[in-house]
Amino acid sequence: MRRLQFLVFLAVLAPSPPTIAADMVLSGSTTVQSRILDPLAKDIKTTVGIEIKVEGVGSGNGIKRLAGGEVEAAIISSHLEGILKAAGLPNDGTFKLHEIAEDAIVPVVNAKNPVSELSWEQLTGLYSGTIRNWKEVGGPDLKVVVVTSHPASATREVVWDLVMGKKVDYARDARIVYATKKEMVLTAEHEGAIGAVSQGFFDSYVTEAQSLGDPIEIRMVKSPKISRPLALVTKGDPSPEIAKLLSFLRSDAARAKFR
Repeated sequence: MRRLQFLVFLAVLAPSPPTIAADMVLSGSTTVQSRILDPLAKDIKTTVGIEIKVEGVGSGNGIKRLAGGEVEAAIISSHLEGILKAAGLPNDGTFKLHEIAEDAIVPVVNAKNPVSELSWEQLTGLYSGTIRNWKEVGGPDLKVVVVTSHPASATREVVWDLVMGKKVDYARDARIVYATKKEMVLTAEHEGAIGAVSQGFFDSYVTEAQSLGDPIEIRMVKSPKISRPLALVTKGDPSPEIAKLLSFLRSDAARAKFR
């Protein structure tokens, strides 16, 4: 018994183990995850002292988790008001958007499709299913295949908001995907396909295909600019840890590693 008491006494006096980098869960946009947070995870741990865990569940689901107090911050690739409305949440002034970078969304088609430029009106017709054949916009006699991300996706919400004016919905037979890579794969597989992805994703796809000597099977179509913020969202002011993370993500060193 005395030996046990002595060991307990030593344990109390023993120095505490070194502090481990705090875990922080960020939930939401797969675009922010794959273009910013995943490539910078090691730098964030080394420079900021925070080990982050990222849940790529879509901007809408991320903002819902933040509203429910499940995460300290959400990551979104959309304007705040639009994603709150899409998620069914009131814009009560407590949600704070902290922009990291601006991103462009680009329409993409199969590489065999000769159409090179589309107006927002034409894109609206294509995405909504009102235009069902490419010959209606100067293309080949080919059925339009709409490929779009899931309803909680900010990319889908931004296109619906800015391009389609929230007036019409996506085509009923649109092919729904849950990852941007899958959207590009389906567009490459179907000659009549059209999608919309982050330009950063498209540029990475082209770079990777070129490095592997693979054919580039999708093509960007010129259109009026479609832009959105890539951002963190907090409820109220950011914590000191979030503020430190934001400061790093906005630095030139971090931006140089964005995809």
